[in-house]
Amino acid sequence: MDTLPLELFDRICDFLAIDDLKNTLTVSRNFQHASERASGAFSQFDLTEDNANVFLDLYSGRRWGYLRLVRFRTHLPPYQADDDNKVELDVDGTEVSNQCRESFQELREKDEFFTKQILFLFTTLRTIEDQVSSGKLQLTIFTPVREVYACPHRKSSSWRLHLQDPEKLPELPSIHALCLNEGEIILPLQEAKCLQRVDLRMLIDMAVHLPSLEHLGCKLSAGSGWTGEIVGEAARQYLHDWAGPHRDSRHDFAKALESVTLPSTLRNAKLDFLFPLEFAERIDQREPVPNLASPAAHDPFSSSLRLLSHQLRKLELRVVADTTLFWPEDGAASFPYLESVCILFHMSSPSGGWYFKGPRGEGQDTKGSQITEASYPPLEDTPSDEEIDEYAEEGGFDISTCTCSLFRVVPNDEALVPFLTAFAKAASTMPAIKEACIWSPLAWDPYDVVDYDEIPEWNTTGWGIAYTGPNTLGFGCFPGQAVISESRQLWGMTGRWMPSDELRYLFQKIG
Repeated sequence: MDTLPLELFDRICDFLAIDDLKNTLTVSRNFQHASERASGAFSQFDLTEDNANVFLDLYSGRRWGYLRLVRFRTHLPPYQADDDNKVELDVDGTEVSNQCRESFQELREKDEFFTKQILFLFTTLRTIEDQVSSGKLQLTIFTPVREVYACPHRKSSSWRLHLQDPEKLPELPSIHALCLNEGEIILPLQEAKCLQRVDLRMLIDMAVHLPSLEHLGCKLSAGSGWTGEIVGEAARQYLHDWAGPHRDSRHDFAKALESVTLPSTLRNAKLDFLFPLEFAERIDQREPVPNLASPAAHDPFSSSLRLLSHQLRKLELRVVADTTLFWPEDGAASFPYLESVCILFHMSSPSGGWYFKGPRGEGQDTKGSQITEASYPPLEDTPSDEEIDEYAEEGGFDISTCTCSLFRVVPNDEALVPFLTAFAKAASTMPAIKEACIWSPLAWDPYDVVDYDEIPEWNTTGWGIAYTGPNTLGFGCFPGQAVISESRQLWGMTGRWMPSDELRYLFQKIG
């Protein structure tokens, strides 16, 4: 039996059930190897600092070739309020309290703790690569969710976690796919937990150390300075995502891309910056949103995503973006390899404007709020923090969900037409394009807007335009419409809205 080709053992085991594979493990060494591979028992591993030795023992040999997915959950130590240690003296000898707010020292310690975990992860994987050979893995990293037993202010942290000294990370040729996802969806005021948001640039800082990277993905917080649906003022204050750190994180991502070269192997990107989507949808559309592009005239984050897509074949985005996502203000764009592009854009723009308005023009001219020094969380407790705490202690948290007004369901041509024009212009220059889609989720629940009885309450839909090339099934079609056509197809869900002749011509040039 040992003289049989190894491929035959693999083929036999591919047809066996799990219980049968348990039996073939002991038949011979060749059957053992084939059974381990076919069972999938060694295809995934949840790596931690505690089981690193087990991981090294398991995969420092032939099983390294079976491994396809490594998951790593970062963490921060639980935070417990300590009244005795939260009053310090500043340089002037004045007492400074940090019962509610994180100090600069705390933020630095969090960055250091997080960085050590990422370095441990990369070093552990590199250890096996040095002993065996390069594999072909997906690495999924989850952002930290911290247990917090303290003031509710500390259950929503707007300061981003940073990866320090990323140049010290070793290269990992085995990683062909990298995903950075949020640890879990939490409700901070109902749980003793805090989601630790991360600086977006760490996606780039890690990707440059993966020379075989083919796929880059993420599912990261939808926090964008929006006013959520929570009723109580105290609850809104506690959950508020300060606009300053969010804007800086987007700009840092752009700066990172300007200074590095991504692996030439990168072909696919699935980047969700609106996770979870329902949090980005259930917002109060009456309230202004921050200008995330300032001080630049156009959004650096959008521009950087366009540059990232130059070498891609498939791009899927959920994002707050402006026209520079598709076309620069000066010069031209190039997308020589893109075959599939799907953009879900939020109805608010980075500048603080809106791509949609109310049925009677409500909110058409709403401008974005400017980001100033007051747009950052304080690094020490303030009198207003104490007032909110006292208010919450007396009345509790009102976390009912009925105050957001969703009324923006009509295209705001002043903002939307330039955005669509840039998309159509870019798509028409993609020589390999097979499918393209641009859309935005809409919802109707106007709360305090009257005289709209003809429109049903809480109606959700999507607004968008899609293209499919010849002999392409394309995106998920409606029931009964999954027909492959021999010609190009262009269709949309746009209600009564119609494009101008010029814009229609640009869309017709796609493909």
